[in-house]
Amino acid sequence: SPTPEPCRGAEPCKYVDPQPTDPPCFPSSATVQRADGETAPLSSLSAGDSILAAAADGTLGFDVVSSFSLADPSAKAAFLSLTTATATVTLTPTHRLPAGPAKALKQASEVAVGETVWIASPAAGTLVQAPVLGIASVEAEGLHSPLTKHGGWPVVDG
Repeated sequence: SPTPEPCRGAEPCKYVDPQPTDPPCFPSSATVQRADGETAPLSSLSAGDSILAAAADGTLGFDVVSSFSLADPSAKAAFLSLTTATATVTLTPTHRLPAGPAKALKQASEVAVGETVWIASPAAGTLVQAPVLGIASVEAEGLHSPLTKHGGWPVVDG
C-alpha cells in the first residue's frame, strides 16, 4: 500500500497538477454499498448493479450502475485522499464532490483542510457536512467512475 504524502496547511495541495483531460475517477479499492447491504469494491461493479447514491437534494437511495460507467482496472494514477472524522474518500484531483454549505461541486484538488465536504450518513438517510481533517497524495491502481441511470451521485468510500 502506498504511503500517503500529507498536504500542509489550509491551502489546497499545490503539487498536484490536474489536467482538464484527466478522468474524474476513484481507485479500484474504493467501495460502494450494494442494495443488499454488502460493501463492494468498484472493481467488482457491473452495469445493472444497484448501489447507494445521493440525489441532488442530498437524500440517499439506490440507483442503477449505467453501462456508460468508466472502468480501467489496469491503470495506475495519482489520487487525493480526503479524510474526515468518519470517512476517507480517495479520488482523482479532477473529480468533483459536493463541498461547502451550498453543496457546490468542487474539484478535489481545490478542497483545503478545514473546508467541509458532504458525506453520506446512512443513519440519517442524507448527506451531512464534515470538515476535511487531512489531505494526502497517493498512487493507486485502477480508474473507475460509476455513472448511474437516474443521475444519483454514487456514495463511494462511505
